[in-house]
Amino acid sequence: MKFGFLIIAFSLFASIALGQEVLTLQVCLDKVKSNSLQTASESGLVNSSKINRQFHWWSLLPNLSVNAGINTSFGRRLDPFTNTFASSSVNSQSFGLNSSVQLFSGFTYFYKQNTLNVTIQRDEIGLNKKLNELKIQAIGSYISLCKLSVQIQLAESRIEKHNQIQEIQRLLMKEGRMNVIDTLKSYNALLGEQDLLLNLNNESKLKMIELNFQMGLPLRTSYEIDLTSISTIEDKPKFSETFQSQLIEAELELLENQLKSKRSEILPTISLNGLVGTGFSTNNKDYLLAGTPTKSYSDQINQNLYEGIGFYLNIPLFNRGEWLKTKQLNAIQQTELANRKELANLLLDKQLLEQEQKQLNIKAQLEQCKLGAANLQMIYNKSLALYKEGRLTYTEMETALMEWQLKLIDYELLKMDFQILKLYE
Repeated sequence: MKFGFLIIAFSLFASIALGQEVLTLQVCLDKVKSNSLQTASESGLVNSSKINRQFHWWSLLPNLSVNAGINTSFGRRLDPFTNTFASSSVNSQSFGLNSSVQLFSGFTYFYKQNTLNVTIQRDEIGLNKKLNELKIQAIGSYISLCKLSVQIQLAESRIEKHNQIQEIQRLLMKEGRMNVIDTLKSYNALLGEQDLLLNLNNESKLKMIELNFQMGLPLRTSYEIDLTSISTIEDKPKFSETFQSQLIEAELELLENQLKSKRSEILPTISLNGLVGTGFSTNNKDYLLAGTPTKSYSDQINQNLYEGIGFYLNIPLFNRGEWLKTKQLNAIQQTELANRKELANLLLDKQLLEQEQKQLNIKAQLEQCKLGAANLQMIYNKSLALYKEGRLTYTEMETALMEWQLKLIDYELLKMDFQILKLYE
């Protein structure tokens, strides 16, 4: 009796916990999608690619740099500020500002921009692929909870039937039409069902903890599940081959842009450079004054000011076969990716055909299982009636009950498997 009380208390606690909130499968998938912890790497790649594209146009701007230097030289040398030879130690300082910009570089800017755009698409496909994997895992956990819920309901129904059987047995015992061993067998079967119910409730709680982790909810969160919500979700999962084909297509486009970018390196480039600067040197003497002292710092800074501007044309003549090697390697990679894409598409078609065949098979099994369950229910009802009349043994009646219940479990699980297959349509 104590054990029976524990069963009732555990079931009551579970029902109270599960009755707090109804969680549909679509809400579950929305929570999985918003759980950023499991997609941190993929989201980081997408954000990094977007930042790279955002700052790409800055490459069109001129670069600007400033330089300053202090120098001490010894021995005979030509001073750049005086254009005269110095034969003693000379201290000098220099200051300058440089700027350069490429005016033409073989359209490399546009090829790079296309590459960055495709990189974003590829990383977004990777993120969607990861979300799809998480979605499939969450659907599996949710379906497992649904199956456990059905099994728990059927186990509770069997416990109720065993209690009804025991009431019948008490009446038969009073009338002297039944052996006491039947009551013991019935009570033993009841204990077995209670053990099974405990295990099912425990497994359901563990599966709920797993689903909470996938959704990013507190692990102790409890809720009810909605079996009817399986077939009504909008955000349906896809086969992994779908994303694999998209990723390969993006890689092919990246290869094409990389080849164009590499080809632009053999084209001439034109750049514009500009500079301005000044300096001071102890070798810069004022020969108009007695003793030819060094000109003052401010005078030298003003007098040594220089500016320059120039256009530069760079024509590559020989790159040691780099372009030819890149072209051939690129062709090999494109062929490999094209074959992988074709294989991914074939695998996707194979999955779809197998899915269709599985649906037809399970649909046929459902019809047969439904008829079998109805037939076994009639057998049990007649067996129970015969048992009441003492014309059937308890073992025969219990066998009829278990065969019916097992067929019911098969039928309910098949229905859920059919719903899972329909999710991928």
